[in-house]
Amino acid sequence: MKLVRETSIRLAILIAIAGVVIHLGAIVAGPSWYVFFGAPAPFVESARAGTWLAPVAGVIIAALMGSCGYYAASSLGLVPMPPLQRSGLAAMATVCLVRALLLPLLAIRHPELLNTFETVAAIVWGLGGYGLAEAFIRTTRLANVSFQQAGQPS
Repeated sequence: MKLVRETSIRLAILIAIAGVVIHLGAIVAGPSWYVFFGAPAPFVESARAGTWLAPVAGVIIAALMGSCGYYAASSLGLVPMPPLQRSGLAAMATVCLVRALLLPLLAIRHPELLNTFETVAAIVWGLGGYGLAEAFIRTTRLANVSFQQAGQPS
């Protein structure tokens, strides 16, 4: 079971890295990437027109995804612990899992959302959210062990 947990955390890290690459890559690759990855029309138009909306949004989203990867990596001890590690992981896991679970609910009123891209995206968000939730659980367990050990006499 420990292997499954660690693998899910590592998968969340890889998903976050892929998100960073996609969002920064879209800035370099241009409008066709924005279209392929389903960016909303204002971002596609911004990329076509060469305005700042698309690249600034891409950098912000890449930074958020990079943060998810960093926080997940910190739970495995791969990088130093960031501020508010457990709170951050809980928030990130929640956002990812809600994003994944929204597709079936939204598809009731908007059946056009049930396409291959949106389905794959929901699955990827769900897997990432699961990995981040496992990272949260891992850090909580480690904090509890440290707390219990601190209370024992030397």
